[in-house]
Amino acid sequence: MTAIFEFVLLVKAELKREFLFLKRYPFESLSFLFFMYIILMAIFLGMSQLSGKGGLNINQERMIIGYCLMQFIMSSQMGWAGQISNESQMGTLEQLSISGHSLGTVLMARGFSQFPRQIFSFYILIFAYILAIPGIHIHFERYILVPALLFFIALGVYGIAYVFAGLTLIFKRVGFFFQMVNFAFLGLFWQNRDNLTDGTIYAILYDTFPLTLGMKNLMYFFTAEYTSAFNILAGQIFSSTIFLIVGYGLFFYMEKKARQLALLSQY
Repeated sequence: MTAIFEFVLLVKAELKREFLFLKRYPFESLSFLFFMYIILMAIFLGMSQLSGKGGLNINQERMIIGYCLMQFIMSSQMGWAGQISNESQMGTLEQLSISGHSLGTVLMARGFSQFPRQIFSFYILIFAYILAIPGIHIHFERYILVPALLFFIALGVYGIAYVFAGLTLIFKRVGFFFQMVNFAFLGLFWQNRDNLTDGTIYAILYDTFPLTLGMKNLMYFFTAEYTSAFNILAGQIFSSTIFLIVGYGLFFYMEKKARQLALLSQY
């Protein structure tokens, strides 16, 4: 109970920190959203121009939902590694490492505190694309369940983010490597599952990886009928929990290695 109480206090402190950051630097978050919006609109308009009078023969709903999910993952994942890199330069990482709180617990608290902003950004982008692109068939009858699904997707994302954060502890200056990885995920979200043969390694990975599984489930919630929301959420919870446990284990090992090599000090 004490550990849970301390974690709740950490989340509360991080929520206050998040609010103060948004209040002090509102244009940073707004400019990121606008930047992400412009990228997909440029892709869509460019493809429209190149397609000529025949029009675009693409699944626009998959394109939009996949891109919004990628934005959701980028803000969840890059924040962890980016914050560790910044704190290494400022010297606050060393203070944090001797504060008595586990770095893994602090990162998880930050993830929970950033989730409301990420949900808000996800919906803002979707509504912006619906208004800008005609003929989009995205339904919000199941809007109550989508935040729950996104939360469980986020747990799987945190597992991946733990690995990136651990690598940042060791290598510090990772440059654009993680950004390239995040944009590479976009190809996964736009992958058509029907093109994969059942039983192959690619099909199994697609069906169990929390990001691609989350994309398939979001398509169910936004564009199709489903028989059981419980089965969809249960499958997502199982997949994300496995990745979260594995990711935290790898982060714990890399954090231990970083302490042994005295890499948690300012540089």
